[in-house]
Amino acid sequence: MKKEKYVHVYKNGSGNKIIKIQIQAYGQKYTKTLNFKNYQTEKEAILAAVEIRDKKLVEMKAGYTVSNFKTVKEIFLKSYDVLPVRQKTVERHKHFYKVGIDKYSNYTIDKITPADIQESINAYSRNHTREQTSHLLAVWRRIYKTAVMLNINIPDRTIPVVIPECKKEEPRKKEISSEDLLLFLEALEEYNGGEIRAAYENKCLYYVIQVMRYTGIRPAEALALSRQDIYLTSDKTGYISINKAVHSTIESRNEIGTTKTAKSNRVVPVPADLVPILKECLIWSKYELIFSDYYGNIQSIDRVSDYIRRVARKAGIQFNLYMLRHQLSTDLFSTGINPAVIRDILGHESIDMSLYYAVSKEEEKEKALEKRKFS
Repeated sequence: MKKEKYVHVYKNGSGNKIIKIQIQAYGQKYTKTLNFKNYQTEKEAILAAVEIRDKKLVEMKAGYTVSNFKTVKEIFLKSYDVLPVRQKTVERHKHFYKVGIDKYSNYTIDKITPADIQESINAYSRNHTREQTSHLLAVWRRIYKTAVMLNINIPDRTIPVVIPECKKEEPRKKEISSEDLLLFLEALEEYNGGEIRAAYENKCLYYVIQVMRYTGIRPAEALALSRQDIYLTSDKTGYISINKAVHSTIESRNEIGTTKTAKSNRVVPVPADLVPILKECLIWSKYELIFSDYYGNIQSIDRVSDYIRRVARKAGIQFNLYMLRHQLSTDLFSTGINPAVIRDILGHESIDMSLYYAVSKEEEKEKALEKRKFS
């Protein structure tokens, strides 16, 4: 049989004969592999390859795209099969894809250039911080990593891409004053008015805030507390067992599982002022999972966080649940508590993390320098 242009016969690693159609013409590339085993005779296989070649050449000449590379969108969606991540991470990736990559969705991956990626990064960086922009670049890199996993022969075009000057990140407020917290709680009590479900969940959030304020446990740990985790030994003492947390997994958006780290499994004493609040809370709650929603379901961290942001905006203050954790760390350090004790209360892996949580006030810095003894 005569030699056909763009049609080549090879033996693969297993010693089986295969046909490779490799076309480079009209500014396009096309490759396809046929296995002789799928045809009755070698001649039939060659004729099938020639028919495919001729069809693709006609399409190329007419200006149609014939690339057998997958599109950017196809690879992005496939990434969760080959590189699975938690549902919460999936949602974050989809956000960055939508705002920075979506315009390239229908491009085949071979048509994307480093300049395209750099342009998307530059456009996003004008109104976002360096940290946010790095998340967008990470999604681009995930796409190319997935391409490798799918055996798509394409170089990683994110390699030369750099993050330019970005929007300056404003320092985030880490702590909340008693006055601002009171403003928030007043706004929370009035939020969404007389709706029964809203009133229930507002009360639930009030108790979450009180528990976090006095103990510094994480939001995910608070939302996972059940009745059996609370031990009130008298009117003035008790403790809370922290042994689980709300999080997302590959399969589920919201479930109760292990704590953040091994150090996070701990017992936190209940201060005397919190005891009556907890007693009241245990009477009020309708469920075994103390801080479930109106219907008894696990509350989502993201949903609770969004709700808090809306109430805080109404109150005219900045507030999130983690401020209560930072505030406790700051207060304990300023009282002179042993850093190792603070580490164990907060469930940190190291004292360094507890130090990071603490915030010093200007007057404290002044006093520290005034008390300095020169050696």
